[in-house]
Amino acid sequence: MNKATVKRNEKRIVILIVMLFISVLIYPIDKGYACSCSQPDPPKEALKGSSAVFSGKVIDTVDRNKNNEIQSSADPIAILFDVDKSWKGVDQTQVIVYTERSSASCGYGFSLNEEYLVYAYKDDGELRVNACSRTAPLSVAKEDIQVLGKGETPAEQVTLDIESIVGQEKSPSESAQNNTQIYIAFIMLVLLLTVTIIRSRRKK
Repeated sequence: MNKATVKRNEKRIVILIVMLFISVLIYPIDKGYACSCSQPDPPKEALKGSSAVFSGKVIDTVDRNKNNEIQSSADPIAILFDVDKSWKGVDQTQVIVYTERSSASCGYGFSLNEEYLVYAYKDDGELRVNACSRTAPLSVAKEDIQVLGKGETPAEQVTLDIESIVGQEKSPSESAQNNTQIYIAFIMLVLLLTVTIIRSRRKK
C-alpha cells in the first residue's frame, strides 16, 4: 500500500470519526434500559409512602430543554395543576410537579386539560411523579378515590407563573449531565484518532 493510499484512508477514517463525534452530540448517550416497574402499592400504602396525593387538572406544561441540541429521556418536564382535592402534602390551589420526558426513563405522560389523581414524592424540594406510581387519569381512579375518601379542598388560593418558576437556568445536576455527555464524546474521538494513527504507522 503506497503512501497516497494510506493518506486517503486516514482522511476517510478521520471524517468518519468526526461524523461519529457529531452524532453523539446531537443524539446523546442516554440510559440504556427501559423503565421497569413493580406492582404499585394499594391506595392506603401508596398514600402513606407519598409526599403528596391530590386530584387536579393539567393546565400548562413546560419542557425547559425542548430546544436544546442535547436532550435526554430523563429531562424534567414541569406540569402545572389546578388542584381540586388534596389528601396529603398540597394545601394550595395550584401546584407544579415534575416528571421525566419519556416513558423510557419512567416519565408519566400527562395530557393538557386532563384530570388526574396524582401520587408524588419529594426530591430536592420538588414534587416528582413517575410511571411506577398509582398516578392515573381521574376517570379510572374510582377505586383509589373510594379508599382515600373525600379529601380536602385546598385553602390557599394561588396563581403560579410556571414559565418564570421553571424557565430558569439549568440546575447544576442537569448541566453536569450534559457536560458528561460531551466529555465522553471527546474521549471517544481522542481514542479513535489514537488507534487510527498507530495502525497507519504500523502499515508503513
